[in-house]
Amino acid sequence: MIPSSISQAVTTMQLLASVDAAATANATSAAGIDVTDYDGFLIVTQNAGILDGGTLIGTVITSASSNLSSPTTVGTFTTVSTSNDPAAQSLSIELNKCLQYIGYVGTIVTGGALVGCTAIGKKKTV
Repeated sequence: MIPSSISQAVTTMQLLASVDAAATANATSAAGIDVTDYDGFLIVTQNAGILDGGTLIGTVITSASSNLSSPTTVGTFTTVSTSNDPAAQSLSIELNKCLQYIGYVGTIVTGGALVGCTAIGKKKTV
């Protein structure tokens, strides 16, 4: 059981709502999440469901712009090539290596995929 002090100290952010994505454009964050109020690390989790004969390559990106223009990759998940293998994966992202915004890009090579992505982090204390 997680102590309540820890669970109350973190917040969850949705980088990509779970979606049945037919192409990379459908599996990509529409806008960046502002991470300037967070401290230390974020734990970013990709949840992949059924793949329709293709592969999914998930990456966490950062940008100075909320529309995620000119992004830099700060983390890459293990490629998912069969349904639910691996279904859920998490990355630890150092915030000192990020710009103001982060997002998710789910590159779908062929077919489609069920995918979603969330991040949890601890806000700065003042």
